[in-house]
Amino acid sequence: MIIIWVLCIFTTNLFAQDDEPWRNNGHFEIGFSDDSWNLELGYARMFTRWLGIGASLQVDNDYSGKSLLDYMLESSDSYDYDDDDISRVSLIPSLVFRTPALRLSKKTEYGDGLLLQVEPGMMLSLPVNESEDIPDPDYISQIHVEPGSGIQTFRVPTIRVKNTDGRWCYWRCKTSLGYKIGQGFLYIAYNISNYSIYDSHRNIKVGGKPIHDFPNRRFTHTISLGASISF
Repeated sequence: MIIIWVLCIFTTNLFAQDDEPWRNNGHFEIGFSDDSWNLELGYARMFTRWLGIGASLQVDNDYSGKSLLDYMLESSDSYDYDDDDISRVSLIPSLVFRTPALRLSKKTEYGDGLLLQVEPGMMLSLPVNESEDIPDPDYISQIHVEPGSGIQTFRVPTIRVKNTDGRWCYWRCKTSLGYKIGQGFLYIAYNISNYSIYDSHRNIKVGGKPIHDFPNRRFTHTISLGASISF
């Protein structure tokens, strides 16, 4: 993939001219995947009207976190605890392929209409191995609660545990369908990847047992809405 990017830069940049506004493109989008929501801000440089390279920055956050109160109300045999929502930041370099705009009527301005854009690329994500403060399981196992005594509050000491063997490099392919008006482009996008927001926490263990039971998906699917402008 890197070799392809380099070849595209050196072979097509010879023909690039800065007086054509379609060459520089910025975009912003919000998306929702199987496990998280995300915001993406990016830039693409088009060497021809149909081919370019781009890079974007994505910030995503999982849909829910677990509080200490939630943990205390569960069985002390379960160590599934998370004091914060999980979030990651990803740098996404990609190739950009774009079709000519399909005019929907004769009244549509030339160059406007429906178009399709495909962006195969990589996701380089941080953090890789996160740490969590969890209630000390040895202390909790010593707490004795009488049946029918109701909810009681305990000041539980915590221990810090760290993830191991976290993943940071993934592949992603995004397909966008939208409508171009002048220098603007409104679109809906679908992307598929092998990315997981949980990989920075997935292998946190206590006593050899994972403290989380995150979904282990083969693919992550994301639907997003966005806007792009050429300048």
